[in-house]
Amino acid sequence: MGIMEDIHTAMKYMSCGEYIKAEKIYKDVLNQDGNNAVVLSMLGGLYFNMRDFKQAKKYLEKSDSIKPLDATNEWLGLTYYCLGKFEKAQIYFEKAVDKTKNFDVFSKYVDCLEKKDDPKTAYIIAEKAYKMFPLKPEAIAQYADCCLSIGKFEDALNYSIQVTRNYPKYGIGWIVLGMVAELYLRDENLAKECYQTALRCGEKRKGNYNLALNALRNSDYQSAHKYLRKIYRGKDKDVWLNYIYACLYFKERKFKQAYKYYIYKEPQVGPKHPINKLKRPWDGKRYKDETLLVFCDQGYGDTFMFLRYIYSLKNKFKKVKILIRPEMAGIVERSFADLHWVQVCRLTKRFPSYDKSVILSYIPYYIKADIDTIPCSNGYFKADKKIVDKYKDKIHTDKLKIGICWESGGDGLRDMLHRTLNINMFEDLFKIKNSQFYSFQVKPAMDNYKDYSDLIDLAKDFENFDDTAGALCNMDLLITVDTAIAHLAGALGVKTYILLPYYPDWRWFDNEKKTEWYDSVTLFRQQDSKTWENVFENIKNEIIKIIS
Repeated sequence: MGIMEDIHTAMKYMSCGEYIKAEKIYKDVLNQDGNNAVVLSMLGGLYFNMRDFKQAKKYLEKSDSIKPLDATNEWLGLTYYCLGKFEKAQIYFEKAVDKTKNFDVFSKYVDCLEKKDDPKTAYIIAEKAYKMFPLKPEAIAQYADCCLSIGKFEDALNYSIQVTRNYPKYGIGWIVLGMVAELYLRDENLAKECYQTALRCGEKRKGNYNLALNALRNSDYQSAHKYLRKIYRGKDKDVWLNYIYACLYFKERKFKQAYKYYIYKEPQVGPKHPINKLKRPWDGKRYKDETLLVFCDQGYGDTFMFLRYIYSLKNKFKKVKILIRPEMAGIVERSFADLHWVQVCRLTKRFPSYDKSVILSYIPYYIKADIDTIPCSNGYFKADKKIVDKYKDKIHTDKLKIGICWESGGDGLRDMLHRTLNINMFEDLFKIKNSQFYSFQVKPAMDNYKDYSDLIDLAKDFENFDDTAGALCNMDLLITVDTAIAHLAGALGVKTYILLPYYPDWRWFDNEKKTEWYDSVTLFRQQDSKTWENVFENIKNEIIKIIS
């Protein structure tokens, strides 16, 4: 029997699920010709079907090194995906996607792109998959989800209705429709109904997860606990599930319980991220002759907020080194300059020497902090006087100087949409007499701010947070959505109004006006999820009071 006949026989065995017989034939062929790229690829595909991904990777990589094949690109992409190596998977999916007819390649490629925070490319691939598989419920649901991610809300609504109408027992379709109801229609009751329907369709994990979020947003903490208990099993490895559990306890002001889940929330980073280099984690005990490395792991806002806990490390170590991104280093260095035991280090490929390490946001857990022990609410940052004076010379007015910021980033679609506004909502404020408005919005997604000719754009000249802080210290008031500049202003002690959505982040608890984090901050929270009119009316009245 020739090699081709052997391959055809093995393929028949594979199609019948008789993998052991197929494996034997492929290995016999490779004993004769160990560099046969086609057979190596097919054996790799066989191992993939057997869920032996390490063996699959071994043979597929060898095949690819001998001769690149379309089938190998598909198998390698899927294999790397199943091994959790999403960056490598994406490389092979990109090669395969123009020639494949395998929906799994499209679907998992989209998932990789979403993990990489590339919603625009994910949308393009999802659209291509939908056109190729228009009757596949998975393709319709994923396309609707991608439409939602890039703000094509009407399309997201139409396609999510299509999938639930045509495939009413497909649970993921109801999950997507629930997301559309929540984020576009702002209808929490409809969203809840959709998630409950998904649950009845067998989508237990995502159904309960989204129902928990729905309950958490509506301050129904008892129901949130109930839904989470149904899917949480001990030390669950799901990053976001741990985070939601932590948020639930934070919202209940139970810091110690929250941190049990929060510190188990492993950071979502790639294998090359510097956080993976951290060694010898701190256990919370005192080491008076050693050096602690504090790694600033989160976004700008969280870093500014949690840096207050550096003061709590006094007398626990001989030296504390703060490892931080360069654009934040200047203001942090200046703010802690009086603490001889603190050293600020800029994040580079080479780590400074240290004995123990801790992630910045984990410090409250190790020092057993609680809501009643939040330090430094009266401000703990210092701006550069030269930069403050520079902006003072630029800003010549006797009017009330008001800074604004209207867009926010976030770790997910929910965060971004709940915390981002259209600048036209500020229009009535711009008309207040004896007031001058300044933009602190860095790289706005929409350019309609240019429609307001009296708005002075300071942010276009910001190179780092020293510039932002210097400009902030010249403002009489900052009005901002919940984003990094809100925490920077609070840490500087600048008078600040934060525009909070109806479903705010955990750190604002259920507070209506004041916050335990910053004395200089006042909260203005939506009364319902569909309108900001009352919020801006209240702020307008407050500004008029200040001016008068």
